[in-house]
Amino acid sequence: MSIQSITSSISSVDREIHSLETQVQSVNSTISRKEKEANSYLDKIHREKDLKRIITYQKELGRKQDEINRLNKDRANKIKTLSDKQTKRLTLIQSLNKEEQRERDKIKREQKDILSVQQSITREMERQKALSSASLQLPYSTSAVQVSKSYDVFVSHASEDKDDFVRPFVELLQKMQVAVWYDEFELQIGDSLRRSIENGLKNSTYGIVVLSEAFFKKEWPQRELDGLFAKEIEGEKVILPIWHKISKSEVIKFSPIIADLMAINTTMFTIEEVAAQIAKRVKQ
Repeated sequence: MSIQSITSSISSVDREIHSLETQVQSVNSTISRKEKEANSYLDKIHREKDLKRIITYQKELGRKQDEINRLNKDRANKIKTLSDKQTKRLTLIQSLNKEEQRERDKIKREQKDILSVQQSITREMERQKALSSASLQLPYSTSAVQVSKSYDVFVSHASEDKDDFVRPFVELLQKMQVAVWYDEFELQIGDSLRRSIENGLKNSTYGIVVLSEAFFKKEWPQRELDGLFAKEIEGEKVILPIWHKISKSEVIKFSPIIADLMAINTTMFTIEEVAAQIAKRVKQ
């Protein structure tokens, strides 16, 4: 059972327990009242001298005792049912604790896996940086040396989000004098996709991550996010998340770590407002 279904079952059992406790209290009150009535008839029998009235009181006393016996049986059944419900609740609580522990263990494993990937990316980036430094120290030919461009932001996104958000968002950033690495502008025919993305990541101050349902299904955007996480591990606060048509629970399911980062939600702000907030952060 899932945590949600167990929690729902516990709530249902709690309602049943409360109802049974109320019923038991009501039966107890009725039994107490019937016992007082029976004692009243018993007192009348002891004081009465008239035989006919004594017989009448004894019949009434017998009926009251029958009623009390039935009520006691009903109370016993309710108390047994209540005990069963309380036992069931205890079992559900134990199951809930186990499921919550499994979920915590799962999150720890996922975080450990993410950290392992980030460390691998960091090592790879350091290796690439070392190779790059070594290549700069070698004599170069008469051909022009390619100088890497620098960018304010790198935009990581899924292609499905280009038309409705990413492209107009990037165009607004450029109008606000923000230097953007964006695949449509930076990739040319014959370019190495991996190398170009690595250069964009390496030479960008911030990484904008447009998180969406499509993003979570893509391999390349997630690799780009891993690269940004690697820079975060080195102490740079570089990731600027944008939640595009998704909820916080969906982000937590994808990555509890990135869910903790302050994010801008496109369901709450216009594209212009999102671009303005990003531009303000970049130019601080």
